[in-house]
Amino acid sequence: MILRILGITLPIFAIVFAGFLYARYRKPNMSGANHTLIDLALPCFIFISLSAKPLDFTSAGYLVLAAVLIVVCSGLLALPLAKYSGTGAKALLPSIMFTNVGPIGIPLTVLAFGQDGLAPSVLLMVLSNILIFSLGSAVMTGKMDAKSIYASPLVWSMGLGLWFGHFQMTLPDWLDTSVTMVSTILIPLMLISLGTRLAEGKIEHVKAGVVATALSIVLRLLVAYLVIWALPLESIQKGALIIFAGLPPAVFNYILADRHNQEPQKVASIVMVGHLLSVIYLPLVIWLAIYTGTP
Repeated sequence: MILRILGITLPIFAIVFAGFLYARYRKPNMSGANHTLIDLALPCFIFISLSAKPLDFTSAGYLVLAAVLIVVCSGLLALPLAKYSGTGAKALLPSIMFTNVGPIGIPLTVLAFGQDGLAPSVLLMVLSNILIFSLGSAVMTGKMDAKSIYASPLVWSMGLGLWFGHFQMTLPDWLDTSVTMVSTILIPLMLISLGTRLAEGKIEHVKAGVVATALSIVLRLLVAYLVIWALPLESIQKGALIIFAGLPPAVFNYILADRHNQEPQKVASIVMVGHLLSVIYLPLVIWLAIYTGTP
């Protein structure tokens, strides 16, 4: 089991570390690459992943419900604890609620459960991105931005992928090859990009980062196991949810905090510390996911 866990986690950490080292020595401008990832490669990846085969909408509905409950309930549980954390609630709660599902969650789930783990992890990523820019913004500002939902290319690519998968439609061979080729750049480049972001960051509030990371892991895993117990989920969905709950804070939390001026330096420290500590706790999370997600 130890070798299996190392085989799952080490490739992820190695690519992130490569991006970190590259950024330290070369100082690359990743802005263009990041826009390409989000606007082009990510929608292609979502479409290819969800159109591969029909999805059980009832089962997927339970997975989405479970993920929403984990996000919302972990935030509600963290609310009364925020005053003891040294970080304001508006800055802290999104860091508890939203994790780095895309760059880390998808490859970890696929490496742990094979291709059967791809569809649930993609659904969780799309849902998380929708929630962070709608519910996350609402937590920080008190206003819900509905445009962030229907204007997102992730939502449209998900809908199109589900449509093609449900009716077993296919693209012309030449177009399918093109979309597939674009989608294959996503995971490695996202991990490299994550490494470069971590290299650019500064840790100015170590205590805030440690406290937020501990709260996130404990509260999200607690809620995840309660949700898994309460809902009729498939085995792989259970494992995917444990990984979803045990990931480090999303980098987008810092982007939101900076945009809305909600203690951005503390949130940056929370994101940095969370990812550094993930080297220690992610192997345990993977073990829990495999144990929970194995029939």
